[in-house]
Amino acid sequence: MFRPSLKNNWSLIGLAVLSIVLYYIAQSSYTHIQSPWFQEKLQSAQKMDIALKILKNESIDLGYNIDKINDPNETGVVGTSISTITTSRGTLSERLITLNPNFSAAMVDILKKADLKEGDYVAVGVTGANPGANIALYCALETLKLKPVIITSVGAATYGANRELFTWLDMEKTLLNNSIISFYSEYASIGGSNDLGRGLPPEGRLNLIKAVERNNRILINGINLEDNVNLRLDAYTKLLPEGEKYKAFINLGAGVGSVGSLVNAKIITTGINKRLGEKSFNEPGAMMFFAKKNIQVIHLYNINKIISDYKLPKNSYPLPKPGTGSLFSTKINNVLVASICWIVLLGAIISVIIYDRNDRHFTSNIIDPDEEL
Repeated sequence: MFRPSLKNNWSLIGLAVLSIVLYYIAQSSYTHIQSPWFQEKLQSAQKMDIALKILKNESIDLGYNIDKINDPNETGVVGTSISTITTSRGTLSERLITLNPNFSAAMVDILKKADLKEGDYVAVGVTGANPGANIALYCALETLKLKPVIITSVGAATYGANRELFTWLDMEKTLLNNSIISFYSEYASIGGSNDLGRGLPPEGRLNLIKAVERNNRILINGINLEDNVNLRLDAYTKLLPEGEKYKAFINLGAGVGSVGSLVNAKIITTGINKRLGEKSFNEPGAMMFFAKKNIQVIHLYNINKIISDYKLPKNSYPLPKPGTGSLFSTKINNVLVASICWIVLLGAIISVIIYDRNDRHFTSNIIDPDEEL
């Protein structure tokens, strides 16, 4: 077996140093690979970035003050802790993390993984609880050129779209008037408990009805939750053009008209559900009836799971620029650079062996370095 001469320690030291340098170069050399649907994700994120600026100006024009503590990015979209139309408690952190424009890219990824294509009709149920998530979804729907049929539950949780003159319907109308979106929710319910605003003061229910009226939407207002669910299903059927089929039901939030109950919202897997129709629910909402028809359900409830799955920042201050993060590209080691480093190191090793053989006049592959000491 060949062994290099122990007399030539400098060649070994040189090889060790070269190995370390080449390893550092290979380890530090990266290339960026664009993620699937890169252009659609970027376009959607850019659209949401513009939408946030428009809504901020609208909020200011309506005379609302921006709370820089609760709304550090000063979007104007974050609501108040309490109002007459606040239907439930919400988490401020969940409202803030969805205001990242790149959250809309996550919506694009989910919709594309559901195999939705341009021109597909989708039934959509949203609430006023998390306007940032709504904006992200709407921008994704617009970017992918889907055809949503939307029903909104206007009531909102704390820090959501819970200001009386700036409900989600008002935000939606602002986005429509500024050509951010080309669709809107034609029907709307009060929302809250039983989808009828139970627990709200009469003034609050009246304010929600006024929001529906000033935005020229059709009010869904049955005698109980079951009645409201049936009215929703009738609306979805009525608004679907003849000969078309829904390719998905998309639910965002925990509107009981869509999910039936808060318990249902929590136990249904966040993301794409293709076999939800096989399960039974004591209090079915509209989504369960779609599922029974073998229509896939996209349930967007657990915001923190979506953030975690797509490696989005949990602290969106300051707001990230559209197009940044692993949603758009992944960083991998540069194989070409690593290969060149390997070839260089191999060449150096071979050179040392040849030099050492010539220097010591080796005549065989077995050399005892102690013979000449």
